[in-house]
Amino acid sequence: MADINLLPQEEREHEQFQILQKRLSVASISLLAITAILTLLILVVYTSSVSKRSNLVTQIEASSKRIEDMKAGEELIVVVKEKAQAGDKILSNRTNHSAIFEKLATLIPTGVYFTDVKFTPEKAAISGKASSSANVAGLISSLLSPEGAKIFSSVTMDSLSSDESGVFTFSMTVQLSSSK
Repeated sequence: MADINLLPQEEREHEQFQILQKRLSVASISLLAITAILTLLILVVYTSSVSKRSNLVTQIEASSKRIEDMKAGEELIVVVKEKAQAGDKILSNRTNHSAIFEKLATLIPTGVYFTDVKFTPEKAAISGKASSSANVAGLISSLLSPEGAKIFSSVTMDSLSSDESGVFTFSMTVQLSSSK
């Protein structure tokens, strides 16, 4: 059976056009709403990214400043360490004269005194006077004794002479032992 349509053809086309127009309007509004929501989401994400970036830049600047502040201290530590090592090396190579003189004072027999003592890192040159040749012999034997070996590893008599009053003048070279 055929549809009987009492509406004229133009009216029906106009009604269909309005329905199509309403559908397009709903679709456009839906698309506009989705676009607005996406725009807001993008804006929120962008704002949080900019905020995070700003915080990271601030942290980087603070860290860079802290590193720059620490560089001077680190350089100072390196310089002080190098100088302390050099000073320690100098001190370790230095002869302990007070210990040598303390040990030597116990070895010198009575009647013997020194007029000059010169130290080099390995040797010492000693000049002095003694009241007799026995005192000079006693000095040499005490320097060669086990107690003397703690200070000196070898003793060489360079000169020995006596004047008319019987006072002996001597000059000797001693090799310092490695235990200083």
